[in-house]
Amino acid sequence: MMMAATLASAHDGHSPGSDHAATHPTPSHVVVQEGPESIEEDSSTEDDGPVLEPGSPLYRTIKHAGKFHVLFIHFPIAFLLGASVAQWHVVIRSQGQTVVRVLLWAGTIGAIIAAALGWMYAYDSVYFGDDEKLLFLHRWLGTAVAATALLALMARPRLGPRGLAILLTLGATLVAAAGHYGASLVYGPDFLSQ
Repeated sequence: MMMAATLASAHDGHSPGSDHAATHPTPSHVVVQEGPESIEEDSSTEDDGPVLEPGSPLYRTIKHAGKFHVLFIHFPIAFLLGASVAQWHVVIRSQGQTVVRVLLWAGTIGAIIAAALGWMYAYDSVYFGDDEKLLFLHRWLGTAVAATALLALMARPRLGPRGLAILLTLGATLVAAAGHYGASLVYGPDFLSQ
């Protein structure tokens, strides 16, 4: 009888010595494989497991590429926050549109890449309790950052200076929220109050 269960922390490696995965309880849904058939024990949810076979070259490539999420996220954060501040300068002083355009392009491309790498990093990962909620919030807020940046880039000519400033401020708020939940995954949900 061969037991198949993949437990991997979506953010192992963010912080040296991080032991989130080691402190989690055993999952309530375990698939036991015997030959070509599988038997589900204590099945509380429908979960077919990863689409890709663990250990396959594509699976290993996705998991490895995802590790670059940690390295890459800082650039779009800086570019998008800078674009928001610079756009308010455009609203007040009527100058600096080129800076905003460059920052927005770089931030949007970076946010899309960072979001894709984040999904790869978390692929086939298992979290429990509060960490599962943190991962959910971090994942979808990060995706919303990329979508908002892309929307701002595409709608920039039609929004006008104030409309773009408001949309970029919304994007900056999403960046801060996604960053907070990402840091909470690494350092714990109470890292700000400690």
